[in-house]
Amino acid sequence: MSADTQRRPTWLVVLIVIAVLAAVLAAVARGYYRDGPLEPDAPTGQGSRAAVSVLRDLGVEVETQRHTADAVEDLAEGRTVLLTDPGALSGEQLQTLSGALESSSGTLVLVQPDFVTLGYLTSVISPAGAVRTPTSVEAGDGCDGAGFRARTIHVPGEEGLVGPATTYRTAGDATGCFTSGAGALVAVAGNVVVLGSPDLLTNDGIREADNSALVLNALGGAGSLTWYVPSPGDPMASTGPDLLSYLPDWASSVALWLLITVAITLITFSRRLGPVVVEPLPVTVRPQELVLGRARLQQQARARDSAAASLRTASMRRLADRLGIRQVETLDALVAALTPHLEQPPERIRSLLGPTPVRSDHDLVQLAHDLDLLEKEIDR
Repeated sequence: MSADTQRRPTWLVVLIVIAVLAAVLAAVARGYYRDGPLEPDAPTGQGSRAAVSVLRDLGVEVETQRHTADAVEDLAEGRTVLLTDPGALSGEQLQTLSGALESSSGTLVLVQPDFVTLGYLTSVISPAGAVRTPTSVEAGDGCDGAGFRARTIHVPGEEGLVGPATTYRTAGDATGCFTSGAGALVAVAGNVVVLGSPDLLTNDGIREADNSALVLNALGGAGSLTWYVPSPGDPMASTGPDLLSYLPDWASSVALWLLITVAITLITFSRRLGPVVVEPLPVTVRPQELVLGRARLQQQARARDSAAASLRTASMRRLADRLGIRQVETLDALVAALTPHLEQPPERIRSLLGPTPVRSDHDLVQLAHDLDLLEKEIDR
């Protein structure tokens, strides 16, 4: 191996090491919080760190739960429980929450629940429609306590966190507020509160209009709040967690960087194969090899007539050369020239040199033998 191939590009190695360290540090830094929708510690636009920080500054005890059993226990203790993703719960989980809600003095706040979820938890609130355009909605008259001292709230429409906001129809003793179209964006029935858009609680959305007043008053009234984010690892979930669900959120980015780094390293330190070997041309091949190769091809193809024609053509050339004939135009001319020098009759000579069919390998071998005898007889 030459000195050039042994010399390693140290600057590239240093660059790769720096890239790996930067990726690991960035991934670890992101691993200190979960960057998901309405995650209480996420500082990104879809997170809810701003709302949680203000609630704690106001003296509200905020605790994060990810299992239904823990949320049910907190609800039974009279705490306010915020359910960030009701659609992620199974029927068993919703039934358990409903049972705890009936015997509890706590409040359950649902973020954009669907028809199935509301069917388990309350019978006087149901979905009515959607707000698909960015809209600021005033509280209006008759909200009572459902407005939570907010005068105007804003929802982003189709550009929302999970799409358009949902409005709800109320019946019986339920109260709706911030009416848009056929329904209200906020509905209250007993100890159940329904918020029609998750964007009201996000870091980006809480700054709009009076969204912060609505969120802080709806979640902080009891002085203690359970921020319930459903998890696929919940033992009560309808589907058990897979192995990937146990990995932290930053594991995928680290794995991607490691894969890229390994690929670059393999390319950098792989063995150099050198230039392509050039073979001098033309290549010399012995005549015997060509003859044997052609014979084997004809044997495999069972081309007896073609082999017989080759034998006859070669024999006719050699016979013509021995007789001093430069060019044989016809078979008859060659037979006429050969007859005075041979003891065989012209018909026999014509049969050997003419296009007589060869029906078997034995006939082909016999033809080669007879042509050889014919040439030897001329040499005498």
